[in-house]
Amino acid sequence: KIAISKFKRDGGRFVSINPVRTGYSAIADEWLPIRPGTDGALLLALIHELIALGLYDREFLVRYTNAGQLVNMDEANDEFGMFVRTEVPKEEGCFDPQNKLWWDRASNRAVITHTEGCDPFLLGEFKLSDGTAVKPAFQLLKERVEDYTPEWAAGITGIPAEAIRRLAHEMGITARDQKI
Repeated sequence: KIAISKFKRDGGRFVSINPVRTGYSAIADEWLPIRPGTDGALLLALIHELIALGLYDREFLVRYTNAGQLVNMDEANDEFGMFVRTEVPKEEGCFDPQNKLWWDRASNRAVITHTEGCDPFLLGEFKLSDGTAVKPAFQLLKERVEDYTPEWAAGITGIPAEAIRRLAHEMGITARDQKI
């Protein structure tokens, strides 16, 4: 509680999402009561809003995540649903090979991830030179959370849709644009 007190004195805002208003929730700047066991629905709606509003840190996603890596969308292919790689060894150990692909925005073609001077699309649909349909992983996330709107989550969590939208906006602006 001492750390939270210092955080608040330094201008931080503490929001508690908890079914009961005790402990840390009692000292929060805002308490959002949530139905027990429904935090997953809230998280899906927050992700939906952050993507819909463009309130994500694109540079972080490109540098530290698989968001730009291409996924094989050809259902007839043995590698359907897997990250596209330059080569797929018959036997592979427990390691993450660094031979995955991005779709480069500048050259408009597939390139090995983190190739110097390249910048991946995070959204879109593309075809490799052999005709294989591919999408960046972030596009698949966007599609997956498309139906998980704040209105959908409100009916499950008991948190009003307006509060979910506001919370997503505050989180996105703070995480993307402010020094934490």
